[in-house]
Parts: sequence; structure tokens; C-alpha cells
Amino acid sequence: MFRAQINANAPLQKGSGKMTVELPFVPHAGDFLLLGENQVQWKVFKVTYIVHDDFHPKRDFVDLVIEVSQAEK
Repeated sequence: MFRAQINANAPLQKGSGKMTVELPFVPHAGDFLLLGENQVQWKVFKVTYIVHDDFHPKRDFVDLVIEVSQAEK
């Protein structure tokens, strides 16, 4: 499982456009994810990996940030 931060252009969960999820795969731009309290379909448009330097507390981890927009119906 991959822990990822999801950033959206609209509220995902409890009015926030951000949420942390665990995914069984790393999505790519163009993929769709079901997210939020109502399991709405969101389209992935950007995936960013953040590698920390040796002095960062999370230096042994790579952060995965996924930006999504609500899918067209």
C-alpha cells in the first residue's frame, strides 16, 4: 500500500480539498480514483514525488502527492 496526500480543486472530505489515503497502486495522470465520503470519481492530473534530504525527519520516506479534479460526468 502507498500512503498519499490527495489535493483537489473541490472539497473531498468534511469541506477540505485535502485528504490522506492508502492506495494499492501509484496512479498516473489520466487515471480515475473514487475518493471522499460519497466515493465520487476524480481524475488524476498530476503526481509528485517528494524526496527528503538527510536532515529531514522523514528522510527514509518518499512522499506521494496526487492532484485531482472532479471527473466530468
